[in-house]
Amino acid sequence: MGRIKESDRLPLLDDHASHWGEANALTANPVVLDLNTVPPSTLTLAQFEQLREDYEAKGNAESELELTILPTLRQDRDLLFGISPTDETALWFWLMKYKPAVRLKLGRKKSLSRTIPNLGEIIPGTYLSLLQRFIDHWELVNPALPAPFVLGTMTLADLIAKRDAIEAKAKLIAKKEAALALLRQQREDLFGDVVEDDRDDTSLVTIMETYHVAIELKFAGQAIVTTLPRIFPEQDGPLPKFKFNWRDLGGGQLKTWVADPAVTTAATLYLKEGAVEQTKPFTPGVEDSVTVQTWIGIAMVGELDVLELRDAEGKTIARGNRDSGLGEPS
Repeated sequence: MGRIKESDRLPLLDDHASHWGEANALTANPVVLDLNTVPPSTLTLAQFEQLREDYEAKGNAESELELTILPTLRQDRDLLFGISPTDETALWFWLMKYKPAVRLKLGRKKSLSRTIPNLGEIIPGTYLSLLQRFIDHWELVNPALPAPFVLGTMTLADLIAKRDAIEAKAKLIAKKEAALALLRQQREDLFGDVVEDDRDDTSLVTIMETYHVAIELKFAGQAIVTTLPRIFPEQDGPLPKFKFNWRDLGGGQLKTWVADPAVTTAATLYLKEGAVEQTKPFTPGVEDSVTVQTWIGIAMVGELDVLELRDAEGKTIARGNRDSGLGEPS
């Protein structure tokens, strides 16, 4: 059984609800499903339709969180730190000025002038640790001067306040990311597109399978049986596989690296994580050569949902399998 595509799920549920309505019209006793629950329970068409609405509502809430709320919070956090080192209203610009300003005050040969923190790699996951290093250094600089050091118009207290504001945003982002993970898991559990042994007895996939059995028994030999919607898509022929690995950089950034399968028709690398779908151009190269990608706006929950290669028409031509042993390029 193939995985039911996200875009096919609601139409599939609607097809089953429509078929159920047609079946009910053929009999004086509407179709009621007996569910394998403890204690035993039943399910009517109206209850199935309500579950369908619940599933859609969870998807809408997940999309709002992932596509609107979290990106806005991340943007707010990044604006506080600075989008670029040329933004004079944000911290990044002033941290670039810290080293020359301190050396001008203390002299280049003083020990504190030699231990000024370097900015290093600027990514959201390092904002707080980086700011703390500057705060720690500034706290040593102040007693070494006749008057507390001021960077432009920014004092140490100002830097601490800005660090606290970024930390508050980071905590809120983490809270929302945890809520997103829970919401996504609840939605997936409700739908139930997993192996049969892991599927809940009240999942929508289980209910649809139960409905098929009920219709085949109640209307044996009748045309309504032949029009049952197919639950799982037919399997295509096997596609080439490629190895990849990933690392969550924090702050909604994800790094992937891919071992090239040398599929000459590959044009794009497609990523899906939750409600987020992104593509990047991909140029086929030497087999097993490794290329690196950085994705923005990705809230990782467990394993990466999908990474695959597509041709110029958007057709999947190779599927990725994570290999945790595929080393990260330097």
